[in-house]
Amino acid sequence: MSTQSANLLRNLAIQSLLRDKTLTMEALEELPGEVFPALFMEAFTMGHAEVLKAMVLSWPFPCLPLGGLISLRNAETLDSQEDDAQMLERMFLTIMDGLDVLLRQKVRSRKLKLQVLDMRVKHQNFWRVWARNELQVCSEEAEKKKTEEPGSRGTKKQPFKVILDLWLSQGFLCVVEAFLINWALEREDVVQLDCKNLRITNACFPTAKDFLELLTLDSVQEVLVGQGWTLFTLAQFAPFLGQMQNLHRLILCDISLPAIHSAGKREQLFTQIASQFRNLRCLQQIYVDSVNLLEDRLDRVLRCLPTPLETLSLTHCQLSHSDWIQLPQAEQTRHLEVLVLSCIPMTDFSPEPLQILLKNVAATLTTLHLENCGITDAQVCAFLPSLSCCSQLTAFCFARNFVSTDTMRKLLCHTARLSNLILEVYSAPPDLCFASHGVDPHLRNQELEDLRRILKPINHPRTVYFCTFHCERCCHWKVYNMHPPPCPDCIPI
Repeated sequence: MSTQSANLLRNLAIQSLLRDKTLTMEALEELPGEVFPALFMEAFTMGHAEVLKAMVLSWPFPCLPLGGLISLRNAETLDSQEDDAQMLERMFLTIMDGLDVLLRQKVRSRKLKLQVLDMRVKHQNFWRVWARNELQVCSEEAEKKKTEEPGSRGTKKQPFKVILDLWLSQGFLCVVEAFLINWALEREDVVQLDCKNLRITNACFPTAKDFLELLTLDSVQEVLVGQGWTLFTLAQFAPFLGQMQNLHRLILCDISLPAIHSAGKREQLFTQIASQFRNLRCLQQIYVDSVNLLEDRLDRVLRCLPTPLETLSLTHCQLSHSDWIQLPQAEQTRHLEVLVLSCIPMTDFSPEPLQILLKNVAATLTTLHLENCGITDAQVCAFLPSLSCCSQLTAFCFARNFVSTDTMRKLLCHTARLSNLILEVYSAPPDLCFASHGVDPHLRNQELEDLRRILKPINHPRTVYFCTFHCERCCHWKVYNMHPPPCPDCIPI
């Protein structure tokens, strides 16, 4: 039987079941697990509240990925009547009622497997096409939490977990998030609220603090904070950051150093922040964008980290000569896979630290961004031998550094030796910027042909873009997006 025929028969069986709700609820214990996702989605969509509530109690998997289902239904009803949205809200409340019944059971049946309600926008394929491995990660998390509980030996009842991603901005939460947080708070003795991805862009930190106190902070794996914060606000957040012992990615953006604080107060606040970094034993990626408190302090931050980093991204940050010299000396930068140093003035810096840093990470580095740093011809020639050693490099961005055509040729000759390099982005040398300088088209074509001639002998897949119109939007992307599409003014060579 073809897959299409099997799906048709399954859909007919589901429609038949839903025509007799009493029969459906009686048959739930005997239904195979493969039928549950499609039956649950149909009951959710069509508003069969009684069936939906009964299915929560009979759910045969450790995790119910409700967030993925809601996102699918919201996308499909985007242009529908307001009544559809209200119906979906009623079905959500019905599911929560079913969970309340489950949680009130003093002795839970062994047949009840549901341990986790996942509200993240994930696992949509579980609802589109039945695939058991779509829930593997979530189920493993639930089982891991169960087995890691010390001394329980199966006698201690494990808390029911609610997993969600949160964006706290000016105290605003969507209706579902607000309901879930209140629901979990009222049942805190039996419900654990986990957050994998946390964003806080709320300048009024006391409001965010109230939410943070509700979360299981060691569940946070990615956190973004800032956008209008000051050093003082970051220091208020630091004790919570120190409790995120499973944090993998930290993003700090738009954090200022107010002049109102004395030098002694700033030092005190910075020490308070840096001391919490020692607890982040799982931290692998740090992204820092427009943060004005690293100057003369970068080395102290890095040395507070207990483990080496995989990603270090510094954008629109002011570094001192001391920061620059000490950067390659830190053990935490010895195994980088992604290095981003963008919009950082380097014209007056010695090229030697970059030479050393590239040599240190030559065996691991896959992505290198040196964008808009004012790098000179002499600096390029100095670090080229080290760049040639980065054998694992796959992406290299050197946009908005304006070097001569001769230096560009040398740079391309060196990158040509990197067999894994598949994406390069540069700014065209000033004498080729015909869009703004009006260079003779014949001269321009001749120079571009010279660049193509350098690339022609390369026998591995490779894409090279040259930005020919130098503006802020050329090759500019979010700090945590490593592979942007080129802008319209990029010419492929």
